[in-house]
Amino acid sequence: MGNSASSHAATGDLYRVHSNGSVKLRQRSGPQDPYRKLHQLLRANHATYAVLYNNRRFHNHMPHLLGSAYLLGANAKQLVDLYEAESKFLEPWKEDSPAEVTADDWRNFYGQRVYQRGYKDYFDDEVMQASYDWKRVVSKYLLADDATLLNGVIGGFAHPLIHLAYAYELDSAEIATEALTLVTTNYPSYAEHIEDFVNKYEGLTSPSTAKYLEEDPLVILEHIRTSKVFNTMRVDLANDFDFPEILAEYKQEILVHIYKLDVTDVEKTLQRLFHTASLLLTATHQPGNYQFDFVLLHTLTASHAVQVLFSRLMQKRRVSMIGSLWYFIVLAYISTQRPKVDQEKVLSYDGVPEKHRNWDYVVDMALTGKMKDDAHYVKAIRALKTLAGLYPASSDLYLREAVLFATEADGYVFGTNDPDPKKWLDGTALTITSVE
Repeated sequence: MGNSASSHAATGDLYRVHSNGSVKLRQRSGPQDPYRKLHQLLRANHATYAVLYNNRRFHNHMPHLLGSAYLLGANAKQLVDLYEAESKFLEPWKEDSPAEVTADDWRNFYGQRVYQRGYKDYFDDEVMQASYDWKRVVSKYLLADDATLLNGVIGGFAHPLIHLAYAYELDSAEIATEALTLVTTNYPSYAEHIEDFVNKYEGLTSPSTAKYLEEDPLVILEHIRTSKVFNTMRVDLANDFDFPEILAEYKQEILVHIYKLDVTDVEKTLQRLFHTASLLLTATHQPGNYQFDFVLLHTLTASHAVQVLFSRLMQKRRVSMIGSLWYFIVLAYISTQRPKVDQEKVLSYDGVPEKHRNWDYVVDMALTGKMKDDAHYVKAIRALKTLAGLYPASSDLYLREAVLFATEADGYVFGTNDPDPKKWLDGTALTITSVE
């Protein structure tokens, strides 16, 4: 695999670092330079560890952990320590695909995780043949008019989508081909519903039709919460993280709510979805019981990923991405027993002294606190920090959310009414903070 750093935009001894949507120039230094160390570790992970592990149920989060920590200011030693901690849970590449994936048949194995090595090798070769222009390869498979994969990026708890965003933020060919591997191997059965969403809304994104729709996703989620249709629902995500039981029984009822969202202004819609996801993570716990939901956390990190990718998409692809994100948020919300969203839980939080209610405290917790080795914890904090920077009018709320989460997070639950989240691990020795 080629050195992705070589394709990184450079001028003399300067290189670009993408952080919270901005581009900064920093001076190159020696072997302990964080940027160089980051890409050394990303290449090592790519060559050494499988993209999927634990019977192909869990996803390799090394790029998420290293990327989030790096963009929050981690130094080279901290990155190495994180790599060593995360790699304890990963599995080395040890199995070949049943067959080689080729240009003639690469579409034939969607959703078959056993083909992860074949897809990884195939996309690595594609990047090599494109002279390591990985963005051209991503465009070919995901963003071109005839691309077929974009509607599947929310498969596998949206990990392909999140992975792809880190590829762009860190300018990494390795992460890009892993993202393509994830979207093919985790391609969901409901991907065609996303295309239906796009086709339906192409004719509805105008003020004349928007009056029949709802702008605020939280209002729609509240309608779902109070609907009696889902009262007898029973969800088991233990062996499949793509909500098959929900869709098998409630597909039509779910689509009714999904199609209520007003996407007249896609950028404002994304802002509202990002805001909604932040509250799903931080404002749905039981009063005084700070257990944050693992499923709902992914709606926040997926929203952040869409924000990273949005400027790179044409209008139709933006609607597709909005549809994918909204679909995922609705399924995640229903699967977690439709908790009540109460913003007051965030506004009234006083668990830390006033002097700690700032981003320096939050970032320090992400990089040095007891949860620093957990990829979900670190990237959720970074997503909230990004949210505050993007939308200053609501930055105080997002800071409060970040302070609450950074201080109180200590593992997760799967579904807000689940008192025993470890049952989801299916007998593995992994801790709750290392899964998915």
